[in-house]
Amino acid sequence: MTGGFDINLLLPFQITQLSTRLAAQARRIIARHGDLTLPQWRIIRIVAAGVASRSTAVRKSSGIDKGQFSKTINVLVDQGYILTRPCAGDQRQFEIVLTPKGHAAHERLAPELDARQRHLMAALTPDQRAVIFPAIRALAEAAETIDFLETPSTED
Repeated sequence: MTGGFDINLLLPFQITQLSTRLAAQARRIIARHGDLTLPQWRIIRIVAAGVASRSTAVRKSSGIDKGQFSKTINVLVDQGYILTRPCAGDQRQFEIVLTPKGHAAHERLAPELDARQRHLMAALTPDQRAVIFPAIRALAEAAETIDFLETPSTED
């Protein structure tokens, strides 16, 4: 207990701890099959699964910030996992296409990460599974605003 409260009871603390553990678990699985990073894997997975292929949609789906996304794309191109080409009709974006090497990486990793998903979901009861995704979406929406704070005083 610190400062009159138990830090372990703070929701953001618990979510950060969980996120750290999940990312470490994913990195251990990915490392078994080569040199991909977790952000690189996310991009490959999103494109291979047909979720998105345009750069903005892939970036948003992957949860990667713009600067890291650009660097990650460049590394994936340099390592031969993807190709990029201009997006017809929108010069601000580009299309991401998996190369044979990118497809091979997806075919190696997807089954293990799908097994991980099943393992994680099996850790939850049916009632927990029914509420977890709506709860995560509600928290994500709540995290978009700070309008619950009082307006700061301008008096000095």
